[in-house]
Amino acid sequence: MLKPYIALEPIDRDLIIILSTLNILFSIYYLWEAFRLEKIFSLEDHHVEAFGKRIGIVSCVFLVPYFLFFTLLFRDLHNLQEMMLYLILLMQTCLLGTIFKEVYDLVFLEESERKIELEKNRKLYIDTDEEPYLKKRKKITF
Repeated sequence: MLKPYIALEPIDRDLIIILSTLNILFSIYYLWEAFRLEKIFSLEDHHVEAFGKRIGIVSCVFLVPYFLFFTLLFRDLHNLQEMMLYLILLMQTCLLGTIFKEVYDLVFLEESERKIELEKNRKLYIDTDEEPYLKKRKKITF
């Protein structure tokens, strides 16, 4: 018979609480860096490289709770919990993939390629005069 609630073992519950707390802390850090992004990309190139190194190191530390989330897949969880776990892992994978791609572009590329990437990022994050998704639309009258 199905229970009307999702039961968890205390060990599973504690592990989920610890991992969720770590995810919240990393999310706050990433939001803080995102708010400073325009300021950082308006600085000189070596400040942008330092930003790339800093966020790369923090993301490498974030890999530990990310891989610990995979251990929850080996636990006996309810179907709804497994589905939520897959969705969280999918979102974290997309986040880490984007971050590591940008860190690679900022830190590990050759100087000429890095300058091209920095200019593309500056246009993307700073130049808001001609944003393609905010172009004025023609007013439709009936």
